[in-house]
Amino acid sequence: MKKILFAAAAIAAALFASCDKTDDTLDPAMPETSDTARIAITLTGADEADTRAFFDTSAKAEAWESSLSSLSVFAFDNSGALIIRRDFTSSELASKSATFALPKSAAGTECSFYAVANYDASSAKTRAALTALVEKSAADYNGTFAEVSSAAKRSGGFVMSGSTSKTIGAVNSTTSVGITLKRTVAKVALQTTIDPSFADKYAGELTINSVKLSKAASQSSVVAGTPTPGAMSYTHTQTLAAASGKYNALFYCFENGSLTAGNRVLLEINATYDLDGNGSTTDDRSEVTYSVELTGKAAGEILRNGYYRIAANITGLVGQDCAVTVTVADWETPVTQSVELGA
Repeated sequence: MKKILFAAAAIAAALFASCDKTDDTLDPAMPETSDTARIAITLTGADEADTRAFFDTSAKAEAWESSLSSLSVFAFDNSGALIIRRDFTSSELASKSATFALPKSAAGTECSFYAVANYDASSAKTRAALTALVEKSAADYNGTFAEVSSAAKRSGGFVMSGSTSKTIGAVNSTTSVGITLKRTVAKVALQTTIDPSFADKYAGELTINSVKLSKAASQSSVVAGTPTPGAMSYTHTQTLAAASGKYNALFYCFENGSLTAGNRVLLEINATYDLDGNGSTTDDRSEVTYSVELTGKAAGEILRNGYYRIAANITGLVGQDCAVTVTVADWETPVTQSVELGA
């Protein structure tokens, strides 16, 4: 077993010795040529989960929100220079762990480790270049309710990243490094209901049609840091899915910092009021829009990997007046916002 362990480390190490001749990706198929400092990477935060009911209070991610199609780990020295990049094999992706080697010069020094999942970050040759990478694909995550509530809409899955720093042990020792992955997007789930009191106030019938997400961030840094939302201009409209008297919608959006009221991410619930409740007549219909600004974590702040549950209860026809309850979560800790609309 000891020989096997050393052989595995040897396989991982020698590409570094020859990386000037090829590239900075560690190829575990190369034989070792010198002593090395080994590291054992373990990933958390991307565990698979059972499918659960929409709007569930659990912050546990769905299996499709956690799947890994690719993953690269970058090791940098204190100056931000790249020591090595390791692309996980399919078996390492499945186990969410890998052991590989750093040069012996790294022993006893502090190194920073960055993991990037489901995104090609191979162009980054320094820590500054890696942390400067920006994702601009909010539209890739969103679609119809059926599409986004049962699978990842974005090809390759959700972009995730994580980082940590660790002092490397002695030559020929193994240093354990744990990295927690977080998605670059936040999850916004809206559930709209029409309060029973509505029928007591109005003789007509209200039909919930769609919901529009607007004023959301257009971009996000791949690696967590100060939010870089770009223009707050991302918009997506989704037809609500009706189930047992509830109307459901699900969006994914990028993070943003605190925002003043009137400038925050906005949900607009679009409905039609039929004055006589008779679907065969159309000249007595009017459009009603109920607007809900997202409070987010606080003051409109939307966190990456956050989970925001918006429970909207419609009690009247006044579109501007709404009462919302918000539940915010880290996909590990949900946040709920509840709103009464139209009172």
